Amino acid sequence: MSTTQLRSISEASRAATDGVLDAQTLIEQLHLVRKVLLSEVDWDRYCSLMRQLCKASHSAVIRQITASERVEMLGRSSALPTWSPLETMPPGLDLMAKATVNGYSQAPAQSPDGQPWLVLVVALQGVSSCFLILNIKTQERAQLNELTLRALLSIDFEQSLHNTGASAAPTDLTGMLGLAAQVMQQQSFESACLTLVNGLSAEWKLIHASLGWVDGAQTQVVAISHLDRFERNSQQTHLIESALATAVIQGHEVWWPSTYGNALNDQGLADFAQEMGVDRVLVIPVQDAQGITHAVLLLAFPSGTASEQNLSHLQLSLELIQPRLSDLRMRSLGLVSRLRLQSHALSEHVFGPEHAILKLVTVIAVGLLLYAAFGSWKFRVDASAQLNTESTRLISAQFDGRIDQVYATAGDLVKKDVLLVSLDTRELEQQQSELTAEISKAETEVNKNRAEGRLADTEIAQARLDQSLAKAQRMESYLQNANSRAPFEGVIVEGERKDMLGAPVKKGDKLFKLAKIEGLYVTLMVTERQMRYVKPGATGEVALLSHADHNIPIRVNSVIPVAQVKGQEGNQFMITAELLDAPQAWWRPGMTGLARLDAGDKNIAWILTHRIVDNLRLLLWW
Repeated sequence: MSTTQLRSISEASRAATDGVLDAQTLIEQLHLVRKVLLSEVDWDRYCSLMRQLCKASHSAVIRQITASERVEMLGRSSALPTWSPLETMPPGLDLMAKATVNGYSQAPAQSPDGQPWLVLVVALQGVSSCFLILNIKTQERAQLNELTLRALLSIDFEQSLHNTGASAAPTDLTGMLGLAAQVMQQQSFESACLTLVNGLSAEWKLIHASLGWVDGAQTQVVAISHLDRFERNSQQTHLIESALATAVIQGHEVWWPSTYGNALNDQGLADFAQEMGVDRVLVIPVQDAQGITHAVLLLAFPSGTASEQNLSHLQLSLELIQPRLSDLRMRSLGLVSRLRLQSHALSEHVFGPEHAILKLVTVIAVGLLLYAAFGSWKFRVDASAQLNTESTRLISAQFDGRIDQVYATAGDLVKKDVLLVSLDTRELEQQQSELTAEISKAETEVNKNRAEGRLADTEIAQARLDQSLAKAQRMESYLQNANSRAPFEGVIVEGERKDMLGAPVKKGDKLFKLAKIEGLYVTLMVTERQMRYVKPGATGEVALLSHADHNIPIRVNSVIPVAQVKGQEGNQFMITAELLDAPQAWWRPGMTGLARLDAGDKNIAWILTHRIVDNLRLLLWW
């Protein structure tokens, strides 16, 4: 068929391209597009046809210009005029470089507007540095391998390389992809495996082809070329399984005899080759994306045709059909076997080496959740604390006057009878001198009136004398009490020297407050929210601010059942507790700190969430 005829046929069917075509018409038109000369290929039409064939939302063909690292758009098909194939490429992944090596590449991606896609990049055969890019919706993920196979079967432009338009013979890739398509169309595991080995035997003119399926530590033969049925306990079956084990152990293809002179233990392959009378044997594993071997192919070549040919086309086909074979294998098993294999696969996925950090974090998180759900901690109630004592004494002024000397200040530890403060006595001493003169004068008048026998005047003078003597006695008492001393050993908790020097005082004014260190106890202030967890007799610890590293054990004595309002802190209850340690030299009444009272063992999750739960209960209560 000439190029002009092909072009006319192409133009005649162009109108139907935009509509939904049946499978036969679609394949015929793709064949026509690839039959013309490479310089005359209608890339827009090709993209439109491939978009329908692979159920893609967008498609494009681009050429990568290596010298300038630029990309040239050859054709595109999309309902969005602004769609660009390069904008949907996932960042950090060179899918075109991977497609050049493997024939195709795929990865999840996201469009600029946030829509998720599956990007499929296929390297065109016969067109240098050209790639077909397809954006497939995530809903088609289950059919991604089938859609990839459809794309690979329609990328051969080898016949366009020659200006004569002569058609070249089908390549190995075409044959392998066609065989993969046949395998994927099978509805049972047995027929799919038999189609694979028979197709390989016919494609490569093999003497023998067989497929073994890996089930845990065992490899079982599931298909032998040209045999619908075979004895599983026969000698030939055992030889095949022994030969297949070599690829399972190695994890890659193995030729026999090896041309690399390695020390591979290939006795199973040698025994099989001797039994079959062949010179060249190949075993190749069928692996999934994680590199796990699910099946092994055994291929025996006829004499004189053995060569380590390029296996990339076969490996590409096996990579495409492996998910289909695994799915059919799972369907063919009974319920018990299926559950066993699924449990085994799940355990390998969970305990396998991939994503080690994520699994470690998950295990730690699950362990913490289990520990929080079933473990328990000691629940403690927080409270503010203050040291107090009942043995206190107020030191006050004994008469009106002015402070002369101050010998102590707040915080001082004083001994018994130590002088604390002295009042100014100069005015008292002057008054005492005046009273002495008055007493002498009164005594003279008494004696004179008694001598003269004036009884009435004597009584009056005696009364004046007694009055002066009383004043003198009171003045003497003031002078004696001008110096205030500590009534016992203790610490001054109130009274600052700087505030008292030279200050006038009245009788009864407080000068100092002295407290004994003995008999100290703790007063705790607990919030209303946590008061319900505190019981008399509960133990705990208190840490004072001055020695935060020293915890003092305490025990609750009594709970005062009257709430006290403490500003923004809300209602609080006062609790008294005794100190269980012997008194320390640094303890001082009035010291403050924090206390924690034991309220028993509680569930960890409850301890961490009970405040939030209480707040929600109050918020959602009606």
